[in-house]
Amino acid sequence: MKIFTLGNGFVANHLSYPKILDRLTADQKRIHYVLKKYKPDVIVNCIGFTGRPNIDQCEVEKEETVIANTIIPTLLAIECEKLGIRLVHIGSGCIFAGVSPNIYRHQTEQGKFSISGPEREGDWVEVDHGWKETCPANPKSYYSNTKAATDLAISSMQCATILRIRMPISDQDTPRNLINKLRNYKQVINIPNSVTFMDDLVRCIDWVIYHNLHGIYHVTNPQPLTAARIMNEFINYIPEHDFDYITEQQLDQLTIAKRSNCILNSDKLTLTGFQMTNSDEALANCMKNYIKNIGNNGK
Repeated sequence: MKIFTLGNGFVANHLSYPKILDRLTADQKRIHYVLKKYKPDVIVNCIGFTGRPNIDQCEVEKEETVIANTIIPTLLAIECEKLGIRLVHIGSGCIFAGVSPNIYRHQTEQGKFSISGPEREGDWVEVDHGWKETCPANPKSYYSNTKAATDLAISSMQCATILRIRMPISDQDTPRNLINKLRNYKQVINIPNSVTFMDDLVRCIDWVIYHNLHGIYHVTNPQPLTAARIMNEFINYIPEHDFDYITEQQLDQLTIAKRSNCILNSDKLTLTGFQMTNSDEALANCMKNYIKNIGNNGK
């Protein structure tokens, strides 16, 4: 199969497929021309605008945000459908916010989180099993609105597979990496969130393509992590790093766009036979390699 990557950002740079270097615009004829030129069997679309330095900028640059996140991917999907090209689109779990409708009562296990926070082992608590692919989105920012709109527009197309990721984590020292972002903050929240380790996403894209999977899949590691948990792992290597905790309400007062805090349910992906890495194991391995990539100078 001829598999190509669209995009030149954080996710695209983790993939080994050759890149389509021609610039796409919100022009149907231009998109058709590029696809006919490269004649792909599969396109992995990583094009998107997340704002710089963060999604607050999406509230300002709305035209660029909606063009990159909604219009171009939708036009691309329409052309892929016409030409019989498979489209793997990298979506976002940030279209959800807050506690999911899938709440069940459990006795807690050591290290598990209830919806109210960490509990003692053996307590009966309500546990959030996460937003499913079939749950209606409830986006809280303009960025999330544009990502949700694309899912609605292309999810019913036979050519499309949507892989929703959250808070991507990598061992690469790059500004778009969640670890890099958290390192720059003096205050972080301590709320469980689904995360996606890039090594697993790379494996998952291969899996989806070669098993000819279609539809929407949540590609997140099994156990949610908190920003504090990630930074405490960083401190194991860089003990001089310091941070304080902040509540979600305090964070909302500091940002323009409201941030998404949520847990995604990835059972649908697991049922295909694909296994994401245990989150604690993935974090330990990722951080070890990340520290090597930045040397010993973590400040």
